Amino acid sequence: MTVRELRRKYLEFFEAKDHQRFPSGSLVPFDVTGRLDESLLFNGAGMVQFKPYFRGIAQPPHPRLVTVQKCLRTGDIDEVGDDSHLTFFEMLGNFSFGDYDKVDAIALSWEFLTRPEWLNLETRRLAFTVFEEDDESFEAWSSHVRSVGIEPGTRVFRLDEETNFWPAGAFSKGPPGPCGPNSEMFYWVPNDEAPPSTDAGYTCEDYLRDLDAEKWLEIWNDVFIRFEWQGEPMPEGGFRKTGMPSLPFASVDTGMGLERTAAVLGGHRSVYDTDAFTAILAAIDRLTRPGNADPRASRIIADHLRSASFCIADGVLPSNTGRGYVLRRLIRRAVLKGQRALRIEEPFMHRLVSVVVETFGDHYHELLEKKEVLEETLRNEEEQFRRTLHQGSELLARSLAELDGNLLPGEFAFRLYDTYGFPLEVTQEIAAEGGVEVDAPGYKRAFEEAQERSRGADQREAVYGGVIAGFVFVTEADDRPTPTLFHGYHTTLTESLIVGVLPVMDEQGRATGDLAIALDQTPFYAESGGQVSDEGILEGTNFALRVREVTKENGVYVHLATPVNLPFELRGMDADVAQAKADEELFRQHVQAKVDREVRYDTVRNHTATHLLHAALRTTLGKHVTQAGSLVAPDHLRFDFTHGKAMSPDEIAEVERIVNEYAMAAEGVVTYEGVPIDEARRMGAMALFGEKYGDSVRVVQIGDMGPFDPSFSRELCGGIHVRNTGQIGLFKVLHEASAASGVRRIVAVTGKGAYRWVAEQEEAVAKASQLLKTNPKELVAGVERLQEQLRDERRKRERLAQQGGSQAQVEVVGGIEFAVERLDDADPKDAQAIADRLVDGHPKRVAFVANRAEGKLLFVCKVGAEALGLGAKAGDLVREAAKVAGGGGGGRPDFATAGAKDATKLEAALQAAKDALAAAATP
Repeated sequence: MTVRELRRKYLEFFEAKDHQRFPSGSLVPFDVTGRLDESLLFNGAGMVQFKPYFRGIAQPPHPRLVTVQKCLRTGDIDEVGDDSHLTFFEMLGNFSFGDYDKVDAIALSWEFLTRPEWLNLETRRLAFTVFEEDDESFEAWSSHVRSVGIEPGTRVFRLDEETNFWPAGAFSKGPPGPCGPNSEMFYWVPNDEAPPSTDAGYTCEDYLRDLDAEKWLEIWNDVFIRFEWQGEPMPEGGFRKTGMPSLPFASVDTGMGLERTAAVLGGHRSVYDTDAFTAILAAIDRLTRPGNADPRASRIIADHLRSASFCIADGVLPSNTGRGYVLRRLIRRAVLKGQRALRIEEPFMHRLVSVVVETFGDHYHELLEKKEVLEETLRNEEEQFRRTLHQGSELLARSLAELDGNLLPGEFAFRLYDTYGFPLEVTQEIAAEGGVEVDAPGYKRAFEEAQERSRGADQREAVYGGVIAGFVFVTEADDRPTPTLFHGYHTTLTESLIVGVLPVMDEQGRATGDLAIALDQTPFYAESGGQVSDEGILEGTNFALRVREVTKENGVYVHLATPVNLPFELRGMDADVAQAKADEELFRQHVQAKVDREVRYDTVRNHTATHLLHAALRTTLGKHVTQAGSLVAPDHLRFDFTHGKAMSPDEIAEVERIVNEYAMAAEGVVTYEGVPIDEARRMGAMALFGEKYGDSVRVVQIGDMGPFDPSFSRELCGGIHVRNTGQIGLFKVLHEASAASGVRRIVAVTGKGAYRWVAEQEEAVAKASQLLKTNPKELVAGVERLQEQLRDERRKRERLAQQGGSQAQVEVVGGIEFAVERLDDADPKDAQAIADRLVDGHPKRVAFVANRAEGKLLFVCKVGAEALGLGAKAGDLVREAAKVAGGGGGGRPDFATAGAKDATKLEAALQAAKDALAAAATP
């Protein structure tokens, strides 16, 4: 059975059992409410997105769901390439939220595993484990195995919380969150060895021995969620248990590993022998030269390629932190295996993308949609790594050769990472080849010190973050937060009721005076999708609050507000007193919620322009361009996009032209509300990097065509836009630069921002024209003339500098060389440079340079060290020369200058200088 067939059968089986199909969550661990699970880097289980359903704080669309979930785990990365370990894998899951429980879940699992029309697995090859205290699950499995003539004691085993409580060990030590006992299902994998006896004599000890020998392979896990583990972090690590109350209802969370089960069904010993990998491995073999085969290296590349492709398709891009670091580590580890083990000398990861898309694109459409992005990102990352790998490898090789001992200093390993982009794991792998260990604690210290140095102050204040997370909302009878009704798409004013109020506290626990306000309905847009929140005013009967920022938590809009007019003072109060006063004065008060229309309109101009910019970039640069981040603010827009090199001026100009043409055409901006996600894809609407979408979405289209006709721009977007593109006004790109590896950034302005930019340019042109004493229309010609003058002057100076001293007349006066150079219209700096050159290498010389310019004279005199000892003084010589020509001056004995008014007296002045030198040098 292929992975496609197994995936289809699983979904069909549970749909026939009244389960509703639910799409896979992103690898980025958003839950069903759109909230990011900060406790996880990646989605590693089918239940992650459903935590609000398990806790009863959100309502599932159906009490029974079935999914195929994309998962990524790197805890066993060193084991990848064996028969069973993977970083990316697919988890088949069925879920019950307060509907069926243990007995029914086990019955469904048994039916799907054993019935001929489904998997038809041999029952003697199956074994089951349960939590040691879970009698109900033990009896349920025992009844099923007994029904086919198997002695339960040989196939159903009780084990402790480390193996049969989820998460492992959570019964006693956490971590906090939903948890419960589980039941695991195993398959006997040896084809050359019959499964153990099912009559009697096969014990739990025998089972554990064979499990360690990898004869039993886990394929499925039923978790019975019923508790919320509560605990406090301990300084030494881990948690101290404070309680484990029951959740509002018992739920079921199951997971079957698609690749492992496909291996079982195909009679394979390894997951890499399934069709999830065969095409990818074949493509890797085609890139490998004969004699360089390394099956494990090929498996690692195939695994990491799958992981990287799915990460990038879900909006994760390579970086040095968080998810981006994990992705970068996977890519670089695969590249390293390809280069060092398989001797693939050229970038190859991007050449394998097409086979990944062919293998999985029919089910995971995001791979098809992002194919060019995957190729571009992998190619850029690999090329960059190969460059740094060459430099870093040479440095590492020298250090290993010179190393005294077998421990590489952690500080050096961190420098490799910081300077050359070497992940610690890469350094460890290369060092291990020579029997050298890396000082990991030293690396960690150096890393943490660097983090501390670079930690910026651009994070949102922790106090404000605490306000949002700890907000006390008015709730309905089911204890779920009451969602705010949002009217901001159609109005900037509502009559609203304050249904929640919380004073903002400082770090000392005293009220700052600011308030976090929840309303029953609001026109204020909450920051999301790159668009900043609205600003405005909340006006009550005898008070007013300025709204500075709006966020959204579980459907509740929270308005951070500063008092403008408040008949009571909160500042300085402690938390309880401030809360009581705020509730007394503001709770259930009616307000007029008024959005600042000017700020709103400036923002939405930039938002619609961002959509046009995205489409124009794809038109100009190629379909690989995809949004990788954005900021839509009132004064500017910032747009990050996937592209491997800087844009040329012509490309930027073309993008500007396209956007401005659409703006001037005043195209209609059409929105389609509540579109099913699959229909939105058929419409060709683009989903954006890193965004979480539900079953139904909002599609924003630029152009008045029908929903399935071609349009210039059609994207999934929850933001606010202009009614037609003519309201954008002028669009202007301010600059384009690198934002990250393989990601470029454009900053641009529209509307009033573009007008201000034009006004600033006009002012700059006017000032430049005044300085050049020309008409603004002739500014370019004036600059060209000035440049030509500067070039002429530079050539003249270079010619003088080259010829300096070549025309000098040198004679000996009183035992001192007297070198005279006559110049016309030279720069004073050139005269000084020639004097320096005349004396250089001639310590017994006096250089005297005379420069005629505009009827005047300039004298420069430089005296060598020995000439100075013989009595020559520069200040005296220039002073005597200047007197003759109607001037004066002087200076130090070794260097001096002087000016004179009458250039016709040049020769007489030079004679006066010569006479002064003769007098000074006479013994």
